[in-house]
Amino acid sequence: MTTKAAAVHAFLAGFGIPAYAAASVPDDASEPYLTYSLPVGAWGDAEMAMEVNLWYYGDGEVAPNAKVQEISDAVGLGGVLLPCDGGAVWVKRGSPFAQSVTDGTTDDKIKRRYINLDLEYITTS
Repeated sequence: MTTKAAAVHAFLAGFGIPAYAAASVPDDASEPYLTYSLPVGAWGDAEMAMEVNLWYYGDGEVAPNAKVQEISDAVGLGGVLLPCDGGAVWVKRGSPFAQSVTDGTTDDKIKRRYINLDLEYITTS
């Protein structure tokens, strides 16, 4: 079976680059990759915001912007249902969906996109 966390991880890892829980990024990770902070809930809980960060390294904006578009297309306007044990996780667009931000260093080659997703847990536990 698939846990809620595993379903969300598999979705985020499905974009051709590694995906890591924000607290579990390997020391040897190299861009591009995604990091995420997963809130967990169940049926009856309010929608929960999930932060996803997309990390690239380089001079241009084309590759990170294209990856944001790929994620946007996958989520769509109505969201996407991820089957899991006891039901599904409904992943929806947050607002704003994505924005370009700096990483707080002086290295202008680090390209970061902050993506907002809302999760609704349609699960029994």
